[in-house]
Amino acid sequence: MNKKELLERFILDEIMLAESGATIDPDESLISNGVLDSLGLLRLIAFVEEQFGIEVDDGDVIPDNFQSLNVMEKFLAGKN
Repeated sequence: MNKKELLERFILDEIMLAESGATIDPDESLISNGVLDSLGLLRLIAFVEEQFGIEVDDGDVIPDNFQSLNVMEKFLAGKN
């Protein structure tokens, strides 16, 4: 799985508790649509740091970096 797929799977399984086979539109605004709240965002950041070995600085924890799967993929690419 690539990073975007791993992020999607984590959000579906751990945050949304979605049924198997569910998907997320890669451009869906996860924060605006209420998929990611503050607790969900913290859980996602912990997952990103552990899964990808990337440190997310406090200054990077802004909604603009976590709006959608596509945005997160670009953000993570910039951290490598």
